[in-house]
Amino acid sequence: MTTIKRITDSCLIVTTGDGATMFDPGFHAVEAGALDLNEIGDIQRVLVTHEHGDHVSPEFVRWLIDRNDDVVVYGNQNVAEILAKEDIAVSTATPPGTSAEDVTHETTPMGTAPPNRSWTIDGILTHPGDSYGPTRTAPVLALGLLTPWGSTTKSLEFARGLGPQQAVPVHDFYLSDGGRKWIYNVAKQVLAQDGIEVVTLDWGESYTL
Repeated sequence: MTTIKRITDSCLIVTTGDGATMFDPGFHAVEAGALDLNEIGDIQRVLVTHEHGDHVSPEFVRWLIDRNDDVVVYGNQNVAEILAKEDIAVSTATPPGTSAEDVTHETTPMGTAPPNRSWTIDGILTHPGDSYGPTRTAPVLALGLLTPWGSTTKSLEFARGLGPQQAVPVHDFYLSDGGRKWIYNVAKQVLAQDGIEVVTLDWGESYTL
């Protein structure tokens, strides 16, 4: 049995019989106050897609480690260098049961495009971070629907090209509740044509595969 839980924005937790994996512990989870972080439970490993603060907050990562010093953090070299400044160790390896694609972040409005690692828990979920570059997906795809570096149209084309069984919308923190619902409905209508189910999760909500 696998449970997928959304914390906020792009932060997800995938829990299997082997433990809990957190993707992209960004600052929104700490600053928004949308849910009690003490309800998260023990995390065994953290997979970070890239260096931006909305995907990796040193404060949040330190909090996770302080609760369980067995937590292992994984990311690319840029992530490792940023967290090293906070005395947080990062492995650049690919842990057992996962796979990764090193791609490039989509170009931001500031003209930057840092390295981005698309992480997959094999057979379960792919988190592409902020890139349309990944070429493969697990049955569940975390999908940014309205972002400053892309568009809803590009995101839906990306999902249709990869062909997951399900898509879980992420990276929509700055939308209102009504805006998220509208975007979700658009995604459901479009992706249903390709047999892709859109599973929407609010902050703190989860579902079981």
